[in-house]
Amino acid sequence: MGSTTSQTSTFDELIRRNEDDLSRYFQRRLLNAADAADAFGELLLTAWKLRRRIPADPVEGRMWLYATARNVTLNSRRSVARRSAAVQRLADEMHTSPPSSAMDDASIEVRAAIAALPTDDAELVRLVYWDGLRSHEAAAVLGVNPSTARSRLAKAKQQLRSVLEDAGDPG
Repeated sequence: MGSTTSQTSTFDELIRRNEDDLSRYFQRRLLNAADAADAFGELLLTAWKLRRRIPADPVEGRMWLYATARNVTLNSRRSVARRSAAVQRLADEMHTSPPSSAMDDASIEVRAAIAALPTDDAELVRLVYWDGLRSHEAAAVLGVNPSTARSRLAKAKQQLRSVLEDAGDPG
């Protein structure tokens, strides 16, 4: 048990001695303070998980922390690049897709009927029929039991059917 306490205190001391320098390392390399703080947190988490691999020598331990910080920085930059590319793809798609405001009367009636449902039931219908989730997946999103979601979905479908049939009757 003494060696674990010794490892922990050595780790703590190494971090204490280098935290300001490592924090500045991230601040100089990443786009904003929030990204730098996230990266520093990721470094601490990684170092804690791998603390048994950190060299005991303070100088070698410092270099290990910097090498790990570099890897965290590279991962952070890749994540930002992926996010930026995804945002650009979404923007491009929005410019080329027809506007969703061009709805026909049936679409307007269906949307109104769904909106008239209780809030949780309406969201359940949207998750299943618009977003393509299965009822048990929608249940997880809404934080309800899958059997509850199935019964609510059946009830909501019946209500929608009734409302839409009434709207379709001219007389």
